[in-house]
Amino acid sequence: MNRSIIVVALMLAGCASPAVFRDPKTGQVAQCNATTPGIFPIIAQHEIDDCAAAYGRMGWQKQ
Repeated sequence: MNRSIIVVALMLAGCASPAVFRDPKTGQVAQCNATTPGIFPIIAQHEIDDCAAAYGRMGWQKQ
């Protein structure tokens, strides 16, 4: 039982954080979130990184 609690805690600790971007020309704000469940933090972070790279290429600034 203690082992399962530790495993769950480690998985939740790895949850990906959303990234917020702002268009410097218009002031519009966008947020990159993951659609993958939190039990797969590596995949979720990859989704956010791809989204963030796309906004970065368009000249948006990370907040």
